[in-house]
Amino acid sequence: MKDTMGIILTRNQEVRLNELTEIRDVSALPFGGRYRLIDFVLSNMVNSGIINVGIATQFNYSSLMDHVGTGKPWDLNRKAYGLFFLPPQVRLDVRGGVSVSGDVDILHGVLTYLHRSRQKYVVVASGNVVCSMTFDAALEAHKASGADITVIYTNLAENDEQLSRSTTYCIDDSGRVKNIYHNQPNPKYTAAGMDMYIIERALLQSLIEEAYAKGSHDFITDILAANMNYYNIYAYRYDGFVSKVDSIRTYYNTSMNMLDTRIRHELFEGSTPIYTKVKDQVPTKYLSNAKVKNSLIADGCVIDGTVENSIIFRGVHIGKDTVVKNSIVMQTTIIQDKCDLENVVIDKECTLRSGKRLIGQPNFPFILPKRTLI
Repeated sequence: MKDTMGIILTRNQEVRLNELTEIRDVSALPFGGRYRLIDFVLSNMVNSGIINVGIATQFNYSSLMDHVGTGKPWDLNRKAYGLFFLPPQVRLDVRGGVSVSGDVDILHGVLTYLHRSRQKYVVVASGNVVCSMTFDAALEAHKASGADITVIYTNLAENDEQLSRSTTYCIDDSGRVKNIYHNQPNPKYTAAGMDMYIIERALLQSLIEEAYAKGSHDFITDILAANMNYYNIYAYRYDGFVSKVDSIRTYYNTSMNMLDTRIRHELFEGSTPIYTKVKDQVPTKYLSNAKVKNSLIADGCVIDGTVENSIIFRGVHIGKDTVVKNSIVMQTTIIQDKCDLENVVIDKECTLRSGKRLIGQPNFPFILPKRTLI
């Protein structure tokens, strides 16, 4: 795909992750014991042969920059093209304050990058979608259909809670999008957008400039929906595992899905590996009282308690007689002796002193913010 470049949109719009995204962009959220959410879309692009990738940011992107770095784990530290970090170029609102209100504003800030690139096509994708795919087939379908814009979607079940928060499409038999619906309370259609689009670079530049000049902000409503009568918009269906992390529940549920062998193998053990920043540590030490069942344990941990159906990140210490069930514990957290945790998400660098008890619900897990001491 030498004629294709990629733009990853990292932003917290329409994301409800509370304390977990107060200090970081959702794309930088730790996931699966050793990854960040952005690793998936970035790896998908690299596995598709895309070597020119821009990460367009909005705010709280310092941890994202630290994780991605020069792009070496993805083989994007190149002299020609490679990985580009694109901080926001903001405009002033009527009161003189800074305004970055939507995807149009973010994309307008990368117009110079688009202008200097030479690839014909652009894959625009969100940084908070968990899936393992390549864009080759979608690009071939885009070319074959004569589409101006191709949207990538997946079919969800009618009762899937993500459907009401997704962009849904009415698609005819030829694959053309006839109608676009955004965040409907009771969606009529189950074709849910994955926040991934294929479009010619010149057309994308033109649409961004036009929308920005009109004071528009939203890519879906102000570019896609507003231009349905002027351009051919087609849809490409993806049938593998996919989850858009946009709430505490979707983050928790998607993380717990990693304990399913079938899903884990599909994401991490196929022909399209997911790359991440490497942090080598010593193997995890299991002490005499350790009992572990159906869990993912990263390296560098010390386990002396019971861990069931949980995801434990690097460098976590779990003390004697402590029980951790159905929980996510992020890097370098210390849980001392005789603690009881169930349905809990603990952010990085927290400390729980002996005897603490934190109990959440599967639909409403308890969240402990970063560097909390209790």
